[in-house]
Amino acid sequence: MSLHASRKCLDVVGRVAGSPSSLSRTWSATLLLQHRCYTGKALTPQKAAEEDVAIERTTEDELKSIEALHRMTETNEMDISSAPLELLDVHVPTWRSSKEGATLFDHLRAIRQTQRNWLQNIRAMYQIAKEGSIPGVKVKSAWSLQLFATQSTKPDAWMAPFRQAALEVYKQVNEAVAARDEKTIKALTGGEQQLAYIKLIRSQDPRYVNVWKFHGERTPCRVVSLRSLEAYYGAKAPRMGSRLAVQAVVRFDTLQSVETYSKKTGARVGESQPKPVVEYLVFQKRMWFDSPWVIRDRLYEGLESRFSLPH
Repeated sequence: MSLHASRKCLDVVGRVAGSPSSLSRTWSATLLLQHRCYTGKALTPQKAAEEDVAIERTTEDELKSIEALHRMTETNEMDISSAPLELLDVHVPTWRSSKEGATLFDHLRAIRQTQRNWLQNIRAMYQIAKEGSIPGVKVKSAWSLQLFATQSTKPDAWMAPFRQAALEVYKQVNEAVAARDEKTIKALTGGEQQLAYIKLIRSQDPRYVNVWKFHGERTPCRVVSLRSLEAYYGAKAPRMGSRLAVQAVVRFDTLQSVETYSKKTGARVGESQPKPVVEYLVFQKRMWFDSPWVIRDRLYEGLESRFSLPH
């Protein structure tokens, strides 16, 4: 390979690595260029010249592609921050294992997972408060006893406005499922849980109309697990909110019933008595969007946590 081609490759790699965009800092592009620059074999002068031209075209094309992605990110033509988020290490806390034939070790593991969840709640609460991203709350200082009150149901707790918003979303989603309102479901849910709700809607008998009834809470809904992470990857700060994405597990303990009517005659053909329902639903929000909280997953008490404990 000629010295000219080597200098050209190093120049392009340097320009890529020095770009202010996070996309420009990808190691894959740099390694690919290095591979193309330094893995050549000894060639004749004619073939070396042809390879120099090919490398020059290839590296320039690579650079143009990266610069195009950079421009798209800067102009919000492409928002990689809107990519689907994985379910974080949220956890339904419990002080004993629900395994059949659970051993002392199983119970100790459940306790350790619950303690770790409590610590992770504090960490997430601090990060959210520091970024000023607690919904409906103006935080004077992130260092507060409220950091230890993630599960509080008091009206002055930092989580109180969120709890109220989560309850409203919960009621709207249940009403939408009964009414076969897929538009609302798609606006207020996401991920696997959205697919589950839509499947439930489409499994209903179209000859009947269902009406979901909310009869109140047996105990106030509360946040049992809270996680946050920086998920906005733009070079500049978002125009509103913060870079955080937040996931919260909310426990609902409600009384609810369903009434069924004939679509043809409008006559009521069925009614269930109010029954207690306990659910653990995962809510999610990208804090740089002016959008509602969405339900993205359902968890169950007694299942093993997704995160592993340190040995």
